[in-house]
Amino acid sequence: MTSATSPQDRLYSRRFQTLALSVTFIAAALALTQPNAGPSDILGIAQGYGLGVTVLVIMWLLVQLIWVLLYGMTTEKSIATPNTTPFYRLHFANTRWGDIAVALFALITTISCFSVFKAVAVGDSGYGFDELFIAWDRAIFGGSDPWMLTHSLLGSAFATKVIDFLYHPAFLPMVLGYIACIAMQGKPALRYTYMASYLVGFLVIGMLIANALHSAGPAYDGMLFGDGTTYAPLRERLATHNAEAGPFAAVFAQQYLLDLHQTNGIGFGGGISAMPSMHIVLAALWMFAGWHINRILGMILTIYTAIIWLGSVHLGWHYFVDGLIALLVLAVIWYAAGRYFGLYQKV
Repeated sequence: MTSATSPQDRLYSRRFQTLALSVTFIAAALALTQPNAGPSDILGIAQGYGLGVTVLVIMWLLVQLIWVLLYGMTTEKSIATPNTTPFYRLHFANTRWGDIAVALFALITTISCFSVFKAVAVGDSGYGFDELFIAWDRAIFGGSDPWMLTHSLLGSAFATKVIDFLYHPAFLPMVLGYIACIAMQGKPALRYTYMASYLVGFLVIGMLIANALHSAGPAYDGMLFGDGTTYAPLRERLATHNAEAGPFAAVFAQQYLLDLHQTNGIGFGGGISAMPSMHIVLAALWMFAGWHINRILGMILTIYTAIIWLGSVHLGWHYFVDGLIALLVLAVIWYAAGRYFGLYQKV
């Protein structure tokens, strides 16, 4: 591992802090320049979300402290000399508190601004790209909508219940990956790449591209775009499955988002935006990181990402191309960040 006091590590630390603060500034500017949003909206979300992630970071650091103390006591007994520096001092001397503060501030502010921007800007003037993405899906799947394929393969109410569970209640708490990167010391290139990709992904994919390619998704056919006939069979099928094996989290969440949208409400997780899929972005971040840890973990997280992609289509949240565009753009962001932070060294 590169020493935390090495010139290279200090360079990457400065690079990360500059990038993180820049993303935060741009995200705040995008949110605050919207006519229907203000600082109080961002602060309202940041208070609750910020408290939660701050507590998680503190808990992670406390667990580290306990481990360091226990490990240090065991190690120091076997190698103790008059000049031995306590292990916990060596460990926390290498902790970059500036990185922790900046990474935490950037996370809280960027996600809060993303939530506000998505609620007030994306689709504010209507959703104009759904028909295009429907056409792209059909071009890829030979003239059929991809949900027909998923429901032909997994057509039972029980299968839909399992998919709903994996997509919603059991969706991996992706912020834990970011928090782990904040608090841990090993693999600095991977940690900086992950955190940078996380923040830039929310800004570029979740805010800029989502606003440029505003689409609502199949679940909102007839409510926010179209005449309701294109995806009526999917909605009817999901309603039947929900009655047989529900309640499904997807049904509740889709109605919750529609209610917020129709009342111009702003809340954490609010706003309706299909393209690109942030669910895929978050799952793929773990997938990319997993391949840099070991192949088995990479394979497991690749399968997991594929399941989430399937679920996004099966439950009516997304078009297939929503996940495709998200994955392609994130791959570019990840690789650029990896080169910037030394994950992909020049040969």
